[in-house]
Amino acid sequence: MEEGWRAVPGIICDTNIVVRLLTGDPPVQARAAAAALDRAAEEGEGVFLAIVVLAEAAYVLTKTYGVERRAAARGLRELTEHPAVRVPEIDLARESLSLWTESKLDFADAYLAALARSRPDPRVLSFDRDFDAVPGVERVEPG
Repeated sequence: MEEGWRAVPGIICDTNIVVRLLTGDPPVQARAAAAALDRAAEEGEGVFLAIVVLAEAAYVLTKTYGVERRAAARGLRELTEHPAVRVPEIDLARESLSLWTESKLDFADAYLAALARSRPDPRVLSFDRDFDAVPGVERVEPG
């Protein structure tokens, strides 16, 4: 979504809504969250899903609920395709999900790698050697 997304009407979605939708736990909240998204779609209202929410949801799903990375990424990717959901920087979000699934990077680092690959200068200043395994990213170690 282009930079002008801030001017588009809609509601911002918190991580707990995403987790309820993808886990179904607890059922009453999961149904309410799903109904809210469906209602927003029917009314043409945007539900904004920030990349930081995707990152937190990825962590909660895998660490708290024990969801396998691929399954969590698939659920998050499908959520970004819901008719009501609007994701600023959708291309970076989707590439972050792919990198997170295919590598040892945590979601935040996957986002940084996706961001680096989208720029003419693909360098990341980091001590984290996991970046070395990402094609198209150059890790620069301080010192």
